[in-house]
Amino acid sequence: MTRFPRAFFARVLRSSGLSVVLCAALLVGCGEESEETTTETTETSPPTIAIKSPAEGACVSIGDAPDVRVPFVLEVKALRLRPPGYCGTASACGHLALSMNGKVVGRGSGTVVEFPMIGVADRYDTFDVEIVVVNDAGAPLVGGEGSVLRATRTITTAPSCDAGGGA
Repeated sequence: MTRFPRAFFARVLRSSGLSVVLCAALLVGCGEESEETTTETTETSPPTIAIKSPAEGACVSIGDAPDVRVPFVLEVKALRLRPPGYCGTASACGHLALSMNGKVVGRGSGTVVEFPMIGVADRYDTFDVEIVVVNDAGAPLVGGEGSVLRATRTITTAPSCDAGGGA
């Protein structure tokens, strides 16, 4: 019985000796450092934001449901949209603040931002909508030429629009 453990460990050490030598050889091969450095530069355009839908001056059919939301579909370029608090020190990163007639009524971090009609006193009216990209602290981000990243749209809401609506 005393012979079994010694024989077992002797066999393990003999068979693992080759493994140890191979691992050491691989580590030595990986230890070489290169003096060369590579720098890759990419040209990026300034960030932009635009509203794709609804069209400027469109009539948007909202019916009579109290909790209807008007979606605004955006086109975003060279910009990372993240929920508030998730950008940290990343450049060209923020979330969207949707304002209706100067008052922030919605926030989002995707290419569709919704304008909630619930709580709007006169739901069937003309609204000036502004969507601004803001950083984690709520300050507007600037794009090319130092201008604030924003998109604006004027829409009219109605229970039903002639000619199929504009949304």
